[in-house]
Amino acid sequence: MKELTARGVNTSVVRLPQVHDTRKQGLVPYLLAVAREKGVSAYIGDGSNRWPAAHVSDVARLYRLAFEKAEPGEIYHAVDEEGVSMKAIVEAHGRGLKVPVISIRLEEAEAHFGWLARFAGHDMPASGAITQQMLNWKPTGPGLIADLDGMNYTHV
Repeated sequence: MKELTARGVNTSVVRLPQVHDTRKQGLVPYLLAVAREKGVSAYIGDGSNRWPAAHVSDVARLYRLAFEKAEPGEIYHAVDEEGVSMKAIVEAHGRGLKVPVISIRLEEAEAHFGWLARFAGHDMPASGAITQQMLNWKPTGPGLIADLDGMNYTHV
């Protein structure tokens, strides 16, 4: 990006969190698929690890603002919710699928989640505060848990 910016190309980056609505949520549907397959919705340890999130309509608005106002070489964070706990995410899946919610040990994560284990246990909070200030971006969409609670679990 620096090389392009040095040549006069106005480049910027928008880093994405779990972009969501009631149909899709970044990596979250893969957790849902595991819960459906295993018959339990699981988190690792105490489930306090977090994933950032933003509603798809807010992210679309941010892309428009970044296109219109971006500073060359700037990196923007499309984050509304700085960190939704994994426990809250899998509890929503448990409610939607009507399956038990359980905690598993870190040593069990790979066997339970497969390839998703490397993400399921990571704490990945992020902030969009600077982006919101720089571009006057004001997220207004529903939160991730509200969208998960609003999903039709029979069709996902």
